[in-house]
Amino acid sequence: MIAACLCFVFAMRVAAADAVDTSVRQLGNGKTSYKVRLAAALSLAKSKDARAVIALARALREDSEATIRRISALALEKMIDARTAEDARELGLEALAAASKGDTDKKVRDTAEKANKSLASLRKTKKKKPTKGGSSNGVAVFVNVDKPVDQTKKLDTANSGRVMSIVKRNVDGTGYSTSWPSGGLPSEADLDSNSTRGFIVASTVKKIDISKVNGGTQIACTLAVRIAPWAGKDGGEKWEANKAASASGSAKAMTGNRDKDVAGGIRDCLEAVAEDITSRQVVPFLKRIASAGS
Repeated sequence: MIAACLCFVFAMRVAAADAVDTSVRQLGNGKTSYKVRLAAALSLAKSKDARAVIALARALREDSEATIRRISALALEKMIDARTAEDARELGLEALAAASKGDTDKKVRDTAEKANKSLASLRKTKKKKPTKGGSSNGVAVFVNVDKPVDQTKKLDTANSGRVMSIVKRNVDGTGYSTSWPSGGLPSEADLDSNSTRGFIVASTVKKIDISKVNGGTQIACTLAVRIAPWAGKDGGEKWEANKAASASGSAKAMTGNRDKDVAGGIRDCLEAVAEDITSRQVVPFLKRIASAGS
């Protein structure tokens, strides 16, 4: 049985400076008055923009006012989720962890500790150790995250790599291995001799439409991801009932008209879909089929 999902997510990209930029500058300027910094922190707390997360993480670490640090901790707990850009997410989580232990104000420490615990599931997980009787090389489950196939012929190397990186990062979070100890991809014999179960996760860029809308550029994209048992580089996929699935999603991104803006819009569009599909559809299915045969 093949499962299918159509997900719609929307990413917005603004070329010019905006309210987020202004608030980031105000909050990060130590010479700005307390009231202005406080207003900036409250404004950024309403956003999930990566710039806002990074600015509040810095404020939690560095601002001289305990009230602003506490507001920053409260905001980060609500703002950070699985869709937050990885660098911003890690900075936010690190700031919360540091504040929970080292802030000079007890209320800030308590608030950061609560947020830290609430967001614990978003921290990077280490690879699981093989269980007794499992793989001899420490890889009980290997997932071949394949390079995206671009049916549109509009995807550059950088964006192709970003899609693959997002899918791989989410799969890595399961504790399954996406790299073989000896390098490259394992053969069927490698998997068999190590009692390793193999799977493949492969992406296909189905659509990238670029159109002019209200003086800007609209990017519409569609990405499909398939999951199946995999028998090594000399084997192939095994599309067995209840052991293979596919998911697809679409998104739109508004951006400027410059080539650089359009390239960024394509990136934002595909990143949003890849993150949504992989975290909500691919990873849960992969965990089900991997655990079912263990």
